[in-house]
Amino acid sequence: MLQFQHITWLHHIITMPNPDKPQPDSTFDPFEKEKRLRAESNTWDTSNPENAEDGDIPIIDLTDYLNQPNEQHLQAVAAELQFACEQVGFFTIIGHQISPNKMKKMFDTVRQFHALPIEAKRAILMDRPEWAVGGVGYLPVKNRKLPARDKGNLNEAFVIKGDHKLSMDDNQWPNEESLPGFRKIVSDYANSMEKLGKQLLPIFATALGMAPDFFDEAFELPMYRLRMTHYPQISKTGDDEFGIAPHVDTTFCTLLAQDQPGLTIFSERRKKWIKAPLLENAFIVNSGELLRQWTNDRFISVKHFANNNTGNTSRYSIPFFLNANTDFVMSCIPTCCGPDNPSRYPPISYAQSQAVAQGE
Repeated sequence: MLQFQHITWLHHIITMPNPDKPQPDSTFDPFEKEKRLRAESNTWDTSNPENAEDGDIPIIDLTDYLNQPNEQHLQAVAAELQFACEQVGFFTIIGHQISPNKMKKMFDTVRQFHALPIEAKRAILMDRPEWAVGGVGYLPVKNRKLPARDKGNLNEAFVIKGDHKLSMDDNQWPNEESLPGFRKIVSDYANSMEKLGKQLLPIFATALGMAPDFFDEAFELPMYRLRMTHYPQISKTGDDEFGIAPHVDTTFCTLLAQDQPGLTIFSERRKKWIKAPLLENAFIVNSGELLRQWTNDRFISVKHFANNNTGNTSRYSIPFFLNANTDFVMSCIPTCCGPDNPSRYPPISYAQSQAVAQGE
């Protein structure tokens, strides 16, 4: 969305509340939710993270399902995904059919972008008045967006996005002469990630006890954001300084590629912060606030943050944030609510919720 709109929020018609049952919110204010999430993150004690133990972040192999997407293979990966999203919130996928060569080429391209002179990067600064589309372009080090925090994030990033109204032409791009082939490589990678995200949808649907095509209409032309992040090497950080500040994603799900370890998540099972290990040619996937809301809090939205290397090397990460069509109204998934578990949220679209608060 290119402009904010005043939204009249939808209301549930509810009966007299039972104090022993979870009660729905009759209204949903995305600005208040953003404010609440930000306030909550300031209370998290992120000190003393531990190394991950076996099983802390489940590994789901998609090889059999993608090669032969029959009922048996679908049910098998859906059971693993259901456990991961209900108990952990993060999981790693392998066998995803995005080639190691494509991932390497993308990381090489991202490194080349961040090696450009700062003047070239600032020429495509995010939210500059000369560019009509907000939320795309270059974010400098110590930016205070995505997530918004009082203290700047110790990273720099280049961001593109797409939805039913936005094409690659609507994004900002570096000069082709200074970075030949950059747009083509990034566009191709974004298209591959969108395809992979859609391939996961039948698994999410089956994990929720719905028909495999349940999410198809909602993701016909999904809203996505591709972020190419550089965490510069630093000598040390303070306790309140992060590569990316502690937060929960506001997405349906996020698919993350990283070239070195740096992600730390909060284990809801162990009630500890744990350092996510790095698996080569794998993506770490997490469910976000939109999926949590859509599933009536059945699926977890996990706290996490990222740090820079305190050595002589930089690190890079490439998260792909996937959301439903911006105008698709998300009502509580039928298997996630009922007479004893009423919907906690009103039907609402991405354009009316997180997109408003984040200035999409």
